[in-house]
Amino acid sequence: MPRSILVLAALLVLAVPAAATGGGKQVRYVGIHPLPKSEGGGICYIEGPHVHIYDADKVQYRDHRGANYFVGDPVAYGYDGERFAYKGHHPIHVSAVVGDSDPDDVYCYITGPHYHYFAPPEGPEFKVVGGAYFYVAEPPHAYVEARPAMMRINAVYQPLVYERPVVTVDAPVGWIGARAEFAAPVVVVPAPVVVAPSAGIRVDAHIPMPSLHIDVGIGAPVVIVHERPVIIEQRVRVKHDNGWHRGHR
Repeated sequence: MPRSILVLAALLVLAVPAAATGGGKQVRYVGIHPLPKSEGGGICYIEGPHVHIYDADKVQYRDHRGANYFVGDPVAYGYDGERFAYKGHHPIHVSAVVGDSDPDDVYCYITGPHYHYFAPPEGPEFKVVGGAYFYVAEPPHAYVEARPAMMRINAVYQPLVYERPVVTVDAPVGWIGARAEFAAPVVVVPAPVVVAPSAGIRVDAHIPMPSLHIDVGIGAPVVIVHERPVIIEQRVRVKHDNGWHRGHR
């Protein structure tokens, strides 16, 4: 559909009063985005500003000057237009995508290979390897600050079944996904030790090495260190008729 027709359609939607939509609350959107199942599913292809009468979630959408902008993978919801492969986290320059003059950068936190319907602007912050875009610049503070909460988007896409991009090449130097400071944190699960020796009892504590469990999904790998329970062996001296004997408890 020609861009001029899409823009006209967006303007017409903005002009529709709330009464014509059944009195529902108007929610502003900008750019292509999926439609919820309650509205029939599929994709809304209006690229310019427009409204719907349903809310957007706060994991797959970001605020762009009061409008909801979709930062997920539209192919997962049936998008069949031009697509570009990415791997790992990266910024999205919304003004360049939607064609307005209001600079705004938001961030995609999908960890594995995924699609967007746009390519990033030319410049040194992205490198193309094997047909996929890798973000290799220094991430800003805004990305780092929002990362713990926004990583939840990976749980949204993990169960979805669709044709994901296949990226098998080695990542370029500087790729954000290979940087140590953005690796998954190590979670230590301690095992409590309770020792209450009695008089005349010798206590021997044997502490095995911790075990490692690595959980790898579409999100960042989470390394969990399980501290094995401390084994407490209590030995007591037991007297027999013919002398002393070492016993166990």
